[in-house]
Amino acid sequence: MFAYQIVPGYFLQSDPATQPHFDYTTHNFGLINRPYPSEGNPPDPSPATQWHRFTTFLRTLPSTSLPGTSHKLFYLARHGQGYHNVAEAFYGKEAWDAHWSALEGNGTMTWDDALLTGLGEEQAREAGRFLERQFGSGVGMPVPGSWVVSPLRRCLKTAGLTWGGLGLGGMGDGEVGVRPVIREMVREVMGVHTCDRRSTRSVIHAMVPEWTIEEGFAEEDELWRADHREEWAEHDVRTGAFLDEVFAREGGSDVVSVTAHSGTIASFLRVTGHREFPLPTGGMMPIFVKATRTK
Repeated sequence: MFAYQIVPGYFLQSDPATQPHFDYTTHNFGLINRPYPSEGNPPDPSPATQWHRFTTFLRTLPSTSLPGTSHKLFYLARHGQGYHNVAEAFYGKEAWDAHWSALEGNGTMTWDDALLTGLGEEQAREAGRFLERQFGSGVGMPVPGSWVVSPLRRCLKTAGLTWGGLGLGGMGDGEVGVRPVIREMVREVMGVHTCDRRSTRSVIHAMVPEWTIEEGFAEEDELWRADHREEWAEHDVRTGAFLDEVFAREGGSDVVSVTAHSGTIASFLRVTGHREFPLPTGGMMPIFVKATRTK
Protein backbone atom coordinates (compact mmCIF):
# COMPACT_ATOMS: atom_id res chain seq x y z
CA MET A 1 0.00 0.00 0.00
CA PHE A 2 2.94 2.36 0.67
CA ALA A 3 6.52 2.97 -0.35
CA TYR A 4 8.77 3.68 2.63
CA GLN A 5 11.87 5.76 3.09
CA ILE A 6 13.90 7.15 5.96
CA VAL A 7 13.83 10.93 6.29
CA PRO A 8 17.55 11.76 6.46
CA GLY A 9 19.23 14.47 8.48
CA TYR A 10 17.32 14.16 11.73
CA PHE A 11 18.93 11.28 13.63
CA LEU A 12 22.57 10.26 13.96
CA GLN A 13 21.71 6.59 13.49
CA SER A 14 20.88 7.21 9.83
CA ASP A 15 24.10 9.17 9.25
CA PRO A 16 26.81 6.97 7.67
CA ALA A 17 29.42 8.80 9.77
CA THR A 18 27.91 7.42 13.00
CA GLN A 19 29.50 4.20 14.20
CA PRO A 20 27.16 1.34 15.22
CA HIS A 21 26.84 0.82 18.98
CA PHE A 22 27.50 4.49 19.67
CA ASP A 23 26.18 5.57 23.06
CA TYR A 24 22.78 7.05 22.24
CA THR A 25 22.15 7.70 25.95
CA THR A 26 24.73 10.51 25.84
CA HIS A 27 23.58 11.83 22.44
CA ASN A 28 19.92 12.67 23.13
CA PHE A 29 18.81 9.37 21.52
CA GLY A 30 20.56 10.47 18.34
CA LEU A 31 18.48 13.59 17.65
CA ILE A 32 20.56 16.03 15.59
CA ASN A 33 20.67 19.67 16.66
CA ARG A 34 19.27 21.57 13.70
CA PRO A 35 16.54 24.02 12.63
CA TYR A 36 13.26 22.70 11.21
CA PRO A 37 11.21 23.73 8.17
CA SER A 38 8.28 24.57 10.47
CA GLU A 39 10.32 27.26 12.24
CA GLY A 40 10.90 30.87 11.28
CA ASN A 41 14.12 32.05 9.67
CA PRO A 42 16.01 32.52 11.90
CA PRO A 43 14.32 30.13 14.38
CA ASP A 44 12.50 31.67 17.31
CA PRO A 45 15.07 31.86 20.15
CA SER A 46 12.68 30.22 22.62
CA PRO A 47 13.78 28.01 25.50
CA ALA A 48 12.15 24.96 23.87
CA THR A 49 14.35 21.88 23.82
CA GLN A 50 15.48 20.22 20.61
CA TRP A 51 12.93 17.47 21.18
CA HIS A 52 10.13 19.98 21.76
CA ARG A 53 11.04 21.63 18.47
CA PHE A 54 11.23 18.32 16.61
CA THR A 55 7.85 17.26 17.99
CA THR A 56 6.28 20.54 16.85
CA PHE A 57 7.78 19.95 13.40
CA LEU A 58 6.50 16.34 13.32
CA ARG A 59 2.99 17.47 14.15
CA THR A 60 2.93 20.11 11.44
CA LEU A 61 3.69 17.54 8.74
CA PRO A 62 0.10 16.32 8.20
CA SER A 63 -0.89 19.83 7.09
CA THR A 64 2.25 20.62 5.09
CA SER A 65 3.07 17.33 3.33
CA LEU A 66 1.95 16.35 -0.16
CA PRO A 67 -1.30 14.37 -0.45
CA GLY A 68 -0.75 10.65 0.04
CA THR A 69 2.32 11.06 2.25
CA SER A 70 2.58 10.65 6.00
CA HIS A 71 5.33 10.45 8.62
CA LYS A 72 5.88 8.53 11.84
CA LEU A 73 8.64 8.26 14.40
CA PHE A 74 9.33 4.73 15.62
CA TYR A 75 11.21 3.81 18.78
CA LEU A 76 12.62 0.36 18.01
CA ALA A 77 13.78 -1.63 21.03
CA ARG A 78 15.59 -4.94 21.11
CA HIS A 79 14.80 -7.26 24.02
CA GLY A 80 17.33 -7.70 26.82
CA GLN A 81 19.74 -10.60 26.86
CA GLY A 82 17.96 -13.97 26.71
CA TYR A 83 19.22 -17.45 27.50
CA HIS A 84 19.43 -18.19 23.78
CA ASN A 85 21.89 -15.29 23.42
CA VAL A 86 24.05 -16.83 26.12
CA ALA A 87 23.92 -20.24 24.42
CA GLU A 88 24.80 -18.86 20.99
CA ALA A 89 27.74 -16.93 22.43
CA PHE A 90 28.94 -20.09 24.20
CA TYR A 91 28.69 -22.47 21.25
CA GLY A 92 29.48 -19.97 18.49
CA LYS A 93 27.18 -18.96 15.64
CA GLU A 94 28.13 -21.84 13.32
CA ALA A 95 27.45 -24.60 15.87
CA TRP A 96 24.38 -22.77 17.14
CA ASP A 97 22.79 -22.51 13.69
CA ALA A 98 23.78 -26.04 12.70
CA HIS A 99 22.68 -27.91 15.82
CA TRP A 100 21.93 -26.29 19.14
CA SER A 101 19.32 -23.78 17.98
CA ALA A 102 16.93 -26.61 17.01
CA LEU A 103 17.01 -28.03 20.55
CA GLU A 104 15.06 -26.70 23.52
CA GLY A 105 18.07 -26.58 25.84
CA ASN A 106 21.28 -28.29 26.85
CA GLY A 107 20.45 -29.80 30.24
CA THR A 108 21.79 -26.74 32.05
CA MET A 109 19.44 -24.13 30.68
CA THR A 110 16.47 -23.97 28.33
CA TRP A 111 15.94 -21.51 25.51
CA ASP A 112 12.66 -22.47 23.84
CA ASP A 113 10.73 -19.18 23.71
CA ALA A 114 13.69 -17.92 25.68
CA LEU A 115 13.31 -15.92 28.86
CA LEU A 116 15.55 -13.03 29.92
CA THR A 117 18.67 -13.61 31.97
CA GLY A 118 19.31 -11.49 35.05
CA LEU A 119 21.48 -9.24 32.88
CA GLY A 120 18.68 -9.01 30.31
CA GLU A 121 16.24 -7.86 32.98
CA GLU A 122 18.67 -5.19 34.13
CA GLN A 123 19.17 -4.03 30.53
CA ALA A 124 15.41 -3.58 30.22
CA ARG A 125 15.25 -1.58 33.46
CA GLU A 126 18.18 0.58 32.33
CA ALA A 127 16.30 1.32 29.09
CA GLY A 128 13.39 2.47 31.23
CA ARG A 129 15.62 4.75 33.29
CA PHE A 130 16.93 6.29 30.08
CA LEU A 131 13.41 6.88 28.76
CA GLU A 132 12.34 8.41 32.05
CA ARG A 133 15.10 11.01 31.68
CA GLN A 134 14.21 11.62 28.04
CA PHE A 135 10.51 12.12 28.75
CA GLY A 136 11.24 14.65 31.50
CA SER A 137 10.55 18.33 30.92
CA GLY A 138 14.25 19.06 30.60
CA VAL A 139 14.43 16.97 27.40
CA GLY A 140 10.83 16.64 26.24
CA MET A 141 11.05 13.58 24.02
CA PRO A 142 7.48 12.65 23.03
CA VAL A 143 5.86 9.67 24.73
CA PRO A 144 4.56 7.14 22.19
CA GLY A 145 0.86 7.03 21.46
CA SER A 146 0.93 3.30 20.77
CA TRP A 147 3.02 0.33 21.84
CA VAL A 148 3.51 -2.88 19.86
CA VAL A 149 5.25 -5.91 21.37
CA SER A 150 6.37 -9.26 19.97
CA PRO A 151 4.58 -12.24 21.59
CA LEU A 152 7.84 -13.96 22.52
CA ARG A 153 8.37 -14.04 26.28
CA ARG A 154 11.66 -12.13 26.26
CA CYS A 155 9.93 -9.18 24.60
CA LEU A 156 6.93 -9.27 26.91
CA LYS A 157 9.27 -9.14 29.90
CA THR A 158 11.46 -6.44 28.35
CA ALA A 159 8.50 -4.18 27.57
CA GLY A 160 7.06 -4.68 31.05
CA LEU A 161 10.33 -3.83 32.79
CA THR A 162 11.12 -0.90 30.48
CA TRP A 163 7.74 0.82 30.45
CA GLY A 164 6.15 -0.38 33.69
CA GLY A 165 8.14 1.88 36.00
CA LEU A 166 7.74 5.16 34.13
CA GLY A 167 4.58 6.32 35.88
CA LEU A 168 2.66 6.61 32.62
CA GLY A 169 -0.25 4.47 33.78
CA GLY A 170 -1.62 1.38 32.11
CA MET A 171 0.53 -1.79 32.22
CA GLY A 172 -2.06 -3.54 34.40
CA ASP A 173 -2.69 -0.81 37.01
CA GLY A 174 -6.20 0.00 35.79
CA GLU A 175 -5.24 3.42 34.44
CA VAL A 176 -5.23 4.63 30.86
CA GLY A 177 -1.64 4.94 29.67
CA VAL A 178 0.77 2.37 28.27
CA ARG A 179 -1.43 -0.24 26.60
CA PRO A 180 0.75 -2.63 24.62
CA VAL A 181 -0.70 -4.63 21.76
CA ILE A 182 0.88 -8.03 21.13
CA ARG A 183 1.37 -8.58 17.40
CA GLU A 184 2.62 -11.64 15.50
CA MET A 185 3.98 -9.45 12.69
CA VAL A 186 6.88 -8.14 14.81
CA ARG A 187 8.21 -11.56 15.78
CA GLU A 188 11.79 -12.65 15.22
CA VAL A 189 12.79 -14.57 12.09
CA MET A 190 10.59 -17.67 12.32
CA GLY A 191 11.35 -21.35 12.02
CA VAL A 192 13.87 -24.02 13.13
CA HIS A 193 15.22 -22.12 16.15
CA THR A 194 13.11 -23.08 19.17
CA CYS A 195 13.94 -19.77 20.86
CA ASP A 196 11.70 -18.16 18.23
CA ARG A 197 8.74 -20.53 18.67
CA ARG A 198 6.18 -18.72 20.78
CA SER A 199 4.25 -20.01 23.75
CA THR A 200 0.51 -20.59 23.64
CA ARG A 201 -1.93 -17.71 23.78
CA SER A 202 -2.98 -18.88 27.26
CA VAL A 203 0.58 -18.65 28.59
CA ILE A 204 1.04 -15.20 27.04
CA HIS A 205 -2.23 -13.93 28.49
CA ALA A 206 -1.26 -15.24 31.93
CA MET A 207 2.03 -13.31 31.73
CA VAL A 208 0.41 -9.98 30.79
CA PRO A 209 -3.33 -10.27 31.45
CA GLU A 210 -4.01 -6.54 31.04
CA TRP A 211 -2.38 -6.25 27.61
CA THR A 212 -4.23 -6.53 24.32
CA ILE A 213 -3.59 -9.57 22.14
CA GLU A 214 -4.42 -8.84 18.53
CA GLU A 215 -7.59 -10.28 17.02
CA GLY A 216 -7.16 -13.67 15.36
CA PHE A 217 -4.20 -14.68 17.53
CA ALA A 218 -4.23 -18.49 17.59
CA GLU A 219 -3.82 -20.57 20.76
CA GLU A 220 -0.93 -22.55 19.28
CA ASP A 221 1.95 -21.15 17.24
CA GLU A 222 0.79 -21.78 13.67
CA LEU A 223 3.56 -19.73 12.02
CA TRP A 224 6.72 -21.43 13.28
CA ARG A 225 8.00 -24.42 11.28
CA ALA A 226 10.64 -26.90 12.38
CA ASP A 227 11.81 -27.49 8.79
CA HIS A 228 12.08 -23.96 7.38
CA ARG A 229 13.87 -20.85 8.58
CA GLU A 230 12.26 -17.67 7.25
CA GLU A 231 14.28 -15.89 4.55
CA TRP A 232 14.92 -12.16 4.68
CA ALA A 233 12.55 -11.58 1.75
CA GLU A 234 9.77 -13.42 3.58
CA HIS A 235 10.42 -11.49 6.77
CA ASP A 236 10.38 -8.20 4.89
CA VAL A 237 6.97 -9.02 3.41
CA ARG A 238 5.41 -9.27 6.85
CA THR A 239 7.27 -6.17 8.06
CA GLY A 240 5.88 -4.28 5.09
CA ALA A 241 2.40 -5.58 5.85
CA PHE A 242 2.74 -4.43 9.46
CA LEU A 243 3.86 -0.95 8.40
CA ASP A 244 0.99 -0.79 5.90
CA GLU A 245 -1.46 -1.41 8.73
CA VAL A 246 0.17 1.22 10.94
CA PHE A 247 0.22 3.92 8.26
CA ALA A 248 -3.23 3.10 6.87
CA ARG A 249 -4.84 3.67 10.25
CA GLU A 250 -6.39 7.12 10.08
CA GLY A 251 -5.70 9.20 13.16
CA GLY A 252 -3.06 6.78 14.41
CA SER A 253 -0.25 7.93 16.65
CA ASP A 254 2.71 9.71 15.06
CA VAL A 255 5.08 8.12 17.62
CA VAL A 256 5.08 4.31 17.86
CA SER A 257 7.04 2.05 20.20
CA VAL A 258 8.01 -1.43 18.98
CA THR A 259 9.67 -3.93 21.33
CA ALA A 260 11.02 -6.79 19.25
CA HIS A 261 14.19 -8.55 18.08
CA SER A 262 17.44 -7.98 16.21
CA GLY A 263 16.05 -9.70 13.11
CA THR A 264 12.82 -7.71 13.27
CA ILE A 265 14.67 -4.42 13.60
CA ALA A 266 16.99 -5.38 10.73
CA SER A 267 13.90 -6.03 8.61
CA PHE A 268 12.43 -2.62 9.53
CA LEU A 269 15.68 -1.03 8.38
CA ARG A 270 15.70 -2.91 5.06
CA VAL A 271 12.06 -2.11 4.29
CA THR A 272 12.46 1.58 5.07
CA GLY A 273 15.83 1.96 3.34
CA HIS A 274 17.75 2.70 6.52
CA ARG A 275 21.40 1.66 6.61
CA GLU A 276 22.34 -1.39 8.66
CA PHE A 277 22.58 -0.51 12.34
CA PRO A 278 22.90 -3.52 14.68
CA LEU A 279 21.69 -3.07 18.25
CA PRO A 280 23.02 -4.87 21.32
CA THR A 281 20.58 -6.67 23.58
CA GLY A 282 18.55 -4.05 25.44
CA GLY A 283 19.42 -1.40 22.84
CA MET A 284 17.06 1.09 21.20
CA MET A 285 17.03 3.36 18.18
CA PRO A 286 14.66 5.86 16.52
CA ILE A 287 13.74 5.80 12.85
CA PHE A 288 11.91 8.65 11.15
CA VAL A 289 9.82 7.16 8.33
CA LYS A 290 8.01 8.74 5.40
CA ALA A 291 5.28 6.67 3.72
CA THR A 292 3.96 7.46 0.25
CA ARG A 293 0.72 5.77 -0.74
CA THR A 294 1.06 3.65 -3.89
CA LYS A 295 -2.46 2.22 -4.13
